[in-house]
Amino acid sequence: MGVRAVERARDRLLAADGASAPVAAICEQVVHAFHDVAGFSWCALLTTDPQTLLPSGGIVEGFSPHACAPYWDNELLDADFNKFTDLARSVEQVATLHDAVDGDLDRSPRYRNLYAGIGGGDELRVVFRSGTTALATGAFVRPADQGPFTPGELADVRALVPVATTVLRRALGRLFEAATSQAPVVIVLDASGAVTAITEGGRKVLDDLRTNGIDEPGLPGLVQVAARKARWSRTTTSLTTRVRGQSGRWLRLHVAPIEGEVGAVAVTVEPARPDDLVHILLESYGLTGRETEIALLLCRGLSSKEIAAELIISAHTVRDHVKAIFEKAGVTSRGELVAELLANRVLDGLHHTVAHLS
Repeated sequence: MGVRAVERARDRLLAADGASAPVAAICEQVVHAFHDVAGFSWCALLTTDPQTLLPSGGIVEGFSPHACAPYWDNELLDADFNKFTDLARSVEQVATLHDAVDGDLDRSPRYRNLYAGIGGGDELRVVFRSGTTALATGAFVRPADQGPFTPGELADVRALVPVATTVLRRALGRLFEAATSQAPVVIVLDASGAVTAITEGGRKVLDDLRTNGIDEPGLPGLVQVAARKARWSRTTTSLTTRVRGQSGRWLRLHVAPIEGEVGAVAVTVEPARPDDLVHILLESYGLTGRETEIALLLCRGLSSKEIAAELIISAHTVRDHVKAIFEKAGVTSRGELVAELLANRVLDGLHHTVAHLS
């Protein structure tokens, strides 16, 4: 759609970033910005927990609430093209279904089972990645009668992705919500995903976890996805991920199987812990796992030599990591890094976490 469309979309995102808009508002502006440069009628833009790649929040446009379960069944279980887990590891962050299947959309189960029935055609997928960290994923689907996404649209999207990633990263790094004294709640689901029991306060938590644009009364999609992942995983019997409510609060969600009931799971939801929020902030900078370890040790006051001894690596390697940490976090010293963490005021106990985590 041209340089002017990209500039308009970029200005939209930078304005939202300059206003320190919350994550939900930034997600809406990213969708609007993509509308500026590409044609589509359905989309799902979801922030992710970088450790699990499961959705932590976001917005959905056009899709029916009934599409949530089959969409994530496809992502978690089916062999298909352009899976987000593959794109998250790929050099290319943008891909279309039309290109992946050489123009034969019927080769894709996702197209046959989800898009064909609603008149959808080509799908554009994006992973918004900061360094090696996947901050969000996006799926944008256009009507079949519009044909595939054009080379010009793809070029414009690729030009916009770095700006969108930056504003998403900054929004995810603004963790101003204070912790609450809310007790954990437990939700029991049977093998079909229906709620069979819920502790006091659980309904309020579920309402907070509904995704704008798709969730109706019932089990929110964020919880459904985590339960499905835990239920069908071949490598683990339980799962812990982090999600963000519409209130802006970060929550820890743990899913574990019910003994003696095949497919039944218990979902425990509690306020995010100090270490969760510190890691969310560090992940928003796109730090690698090793860089996160070193950043926390720096905040404990350890010297490069002491960090090297703790991690059994050379002091030279530590210095290289520290340089990369400072560049990604936009700071120039250990003091600025600590100040950046504390400035977010994520919890009364954050300074305690920074001082003692390793």
